[in-house]
Amino acid sequence: MKTLKLFILCLTFCLTTNIFAQKETTVEYDKTIDKLIPKAKKNKLNEKKLDQLTIAYHQANEIDHKKIMGLKSSGQPDIWIEIFYRINNINNRQNKIKVLPDNVKKVMNFKMLNLENEIDNSREKAELYLCAKINLLLKNPTETSLAESKTLVNHLVNINPQNNNIDDFRLKLVILPSKQILFRIATPTELYLPEDFAQLALDFKDESIYGIPFDIVPIENTDYDLMIRVMIEEKIISPERIDAVTFEEKKGALVAKVTDKSMTKSATIKGQIEIIDVKKENVLIATPFNIASTFVYNYAEVSGDKAACSEHTLALLDKQVVDFPSDETLLKDVARKLNTIIKTHYQKK
Repeated sequence: MKTLKLFILCLTFCLTTNIFAQKETTVEYDKTIDKLIPKAKKNKLNEKKLDQLTIAYHQANEIDHKKIMGLKSSGQPDIWIEIFYRINNINNRQNKIKVLPDNVKKVMNFKMLNLENEIDNSREKAELYLCAKINLLLKNPTETSLAESKTLVNHLVNINPQNNNIDDFRLKLVILPSKQILFRIATPTELYLPEDFAQLALDFKDESIYGIPFDIVPIENTDYDLMIRVMIEEKIISPERIDAVTFEEKKGALVAKVTDKSMTKSATIKGQIEIIDVKKENVLIATPFNIASTFVYNYAEVSGDKAACSEHTLALLDKQVVDFPSDETLLKDVARKLNTIIKTHYQKK
């Protein structure tokens, strides 16, 4: 009987070792875990299935752990992407097991690991590597370097979708393969924008984006492969408003009644900047914008003894009453702000 048990134990070990040797990833183990988890939650696994779950869980973690240790010992800068994914694999597995009944976890010899610091550390190092590598590749944009950059940007999105560099990288990946760009602005007539709104918004000294030339007015027989189109979709002009606050100021026996007045008016435009593949007529990137120009003016009126007034109130008294700016004036200021935003976002050096 002992000989039979020993034979079965050895056979099981050989089979497990053989499976382990054949696997370069943990995919099959993770499939087994996902398949058995639903019944494990209900405590409906027989002994054989529970053994399968236990082996799959520990073997998968062992594969990831050994790979992480091997990568760390290499000292290479590009290791942290895979380390991040593998630490997350271990963490995701243990999160699946920790919700199982206590008796199942006891049989599995389950121990919860605190991997938060490991995950944060690997994420930070992976992000630093990815951003540095992508920037390096994009300095010499070839078909190969752009393809590799796109893959690395996808990794960056997976690792931290909130990374501040993602939008810039995506923009460069769209712009850099282009040869000639057409830059347009759509100002619908029904919005009654100033005649020179488009001219103010598209006032550029450097007519290139990341080194790729663009035209504001299309040139005949020019083959444009990309269009950047500023779509103005909404115009909002606020009412002219004067808010007044009345209060007293005193200095000894002197009293002054002060009315502090605040004039406000604003103009806002909303829309989006679209980057369009001209040949395929596809919108590749759409970036919404909401730009406002706000007029604010404060002055004061006083009745009583001015000697009772504070320095702040006296300064307001010196200010003359002015007229509200026209809608056109505010909208032209909006156009200049739009121009600044376009230059800042699309013409970074």
